Amino acid sequence: MQANTSYVSATITRLNSVDVSDEIRNAGKEDIVFAHIPKTGGTNIDYLMKAISRDSGKVFNHRFPVKRQEGVSPNLFKMGAMGGYPSREALQTLAAQNPPRFISGHMPTGLIADGGFKGRYIALVREPVERAISSINFDYQRGYLAKEDVETYASATMIDNLQTRLIAGKHYMNGECSEKTWQEATTRIENDFLFVAPTEAANSVTALVGSLYGEKKVATARFQVTGDKLYDEKSPPEHLKSVLTERNHFDIRLYNHVVNQWALFKERHVTELPAGNNEEAPYLTLPPDMLTTKAWKRLTDHEIEEHNRKTDGSLIRVRQL
Repeated sequence: MQANTSYVSATITRLNSVDVSDEIRNAGKEDIVFAHIPKTGGTNIDYLMKAISRDSGKVFNHRFPVKRQEGVSPNLFKMGAMGGYPSREALQTLAAQNPPRFISGHMPTGLIADGGFKGRYIALVREPVERAISSINFDYQRGYLAKEDVETYASATMIDNLQTRLIAGKHYMNGECSEKTWQEATTRIENDFLFVAPTEAANSVTALVGSLYGEKKVATARFQVTGDKLYDEKSPPEHLKSVLTERNHFDIRLYNHVVNQWALFKERHVTELPAGNNEEAPYLTLPPDMLTTKAWKRLTDHEIEEHNRKTDGSLIRVRQL
């Protein structure tokens, strides 16, 4: 295992096309900040926005990376950590760019107010125990975590209720996560977010984001898949599940809230159309090698089918620089 080991699916999935209400479509004319909670299925959105911004120029895309620390996973939040939250100077540089801007990073909310931007947040939220196990698996895969250290990692090293804290905002990344934190998170979702969706809807959200910038047909490999796992995310050891459930009880409430809110949002604003309904129009395609080449393609239904026929469906192991 190495700190730059990643996996990507060999196959390409054609996403259902998405039509959105005029209210939501207009959000693409303003700034959108993707509060990317680690291990919630948001990496494909990041890759999609790289392609859209460079291909069409319809939006300025910027990702704030987590500063690299030797031996520390960029996926790991500890008490007080801000992830990729930018400096004042970085915000000023970004503000000089013309809107609309799509801004993302592993960071808490707060950036819109700090930068004086006009827009809304979006986020994905995952079932909390699954997300924590996925985070453990990822850090094990990359060599940041040894199996014998998992108990301490889960009970003390990883911050509790990360998703609630990140959505509540930068002032809630330290101290106790309380009822006040949870209330702040749900209030922010109501007032400051365009939408928050569960990870199960990641494909729909990816297609929705593409639609905001004129991309009606999107196809993609799955990026940042964890291939070397200690545990099955859906059936971890009971003692570990118990620890993570206790430490993330506000996240469990938040996830259930988001599932309900997303269902209402989708019913009101989103219509999905089956993939492959227009064979002549190509898909904006994020192929497996985009992980290393950073290059996207325009592929037809036939070309995607041909690509998939040549693969065995396994994961591709790559080294990211």
